[in-house]
Amino acid sequence: MKYANSTIADVSVEALWSAWADVPFWPRWDTELAEASLEGPFAVGTHGKMRSRKGNAWTKFRIVEIDRAKGYSCVVSMPGGQLRFNRTYERLETGVLRITHELDFTGALGWLYALLIGRPTNRIYPQLLRTFVELVREREAGVR
Repeated sequence: MKYANSTIADVSVEALWSAWADVPFWPRWDTELAEASLEGPFAVGTHGKMRSRKGNAWTKFRIVEIDRAKGYSCVVSMPGGQLRFNRTYERLETGVLRITHELDFTGALGWLYALLIGRPTNRIYPQLLRTFVELVREREAGVR
């Protein structure tokens, strides 16, 4: 089961990648996270972890795909299922970027995780994307 949200932003690809690759920065825009870290470079195969504000639980993830012209994907393994989150962008004819965040739940219990995690996250993601774009604009302007 998939959930996706997109926003349009007039930001540079360089600033977008700078924000995406700065994993400890994720909680500044993803208010569901208290903390996030990466155990190495932002590269395919690197593992990381995120700590949620709700329940204070740590979740491990692994970067499985990076395409500088498109975006990146990470997977979170869960008992009986998997969450793949895809963060992508595309340049529109007007020159602005469409930034998309997709949650894809698979496996025998994927439907359950989609209902318990995906549905509530999907409800707040439009605001999270707006916050993300604001922070990317600040990065672009040299403010941090």
